[in-house]
Amino acid sequence: MSNIKKSRATSTKWMIGIAVIAGAIVAVAMTQINANTVYFYTPEEVSAKSQELSSKVIKVGGMVIAGSVDWKAEDLDLSFTMTDLKNHEIRVNHKGTPPDMFKEGQGVVVEGTISADGKSMKSRKLLVKHSEEYKKQGDHSQGVSKELLEKSMFKDQIEEQSSGGK
Repeated sequence: MSNIKKSRATSTKWMIGIAVIAGAIVAVAMTQINANTVYFYTPEEVSAKSQELSSKVIKVGGMVIAGSVDWKAEDLDLSFTMTDLKNHEIRVNHKGTPPDMFKEGQGVVVEGTISADGKSMKSRKLLVKHSEEYKKQGDHSQGVSKELLEKSMFKDQIEEQSSGGK
């Protein structure tokens, strides 16, 4: 009888040990997934939650408003206004060289701290969203090939528009 009890006790210890190790692995994996998830707020969300978010480092995504960029190269000081195209704007101050692809009308994600009123942000990291469209250098076409257009199910509508609706 005692061999059976020892066997059960040993197998129970093994099961508990395996469960603890599996639990630790899952906990570490979940922590890493959460740390590497890229989530950002929109200017509208920041406006609604500015008091709550002002004490945290957050990421905010939006579009750089044309004409709002002020770059002082000698001081490595960049400021611009970003929007969500829904009349919510945030003035961003960034210290450092902007990414090569940074420009007006471009999508950006800014990591930093937001003011309590949600109207300005001090950036510590600036990421530029780039187009998923790849073209050869110097290609300024509309991006729609004539061949694809001719195969399109909208061919009749396009021809109708170009002929003046006849």
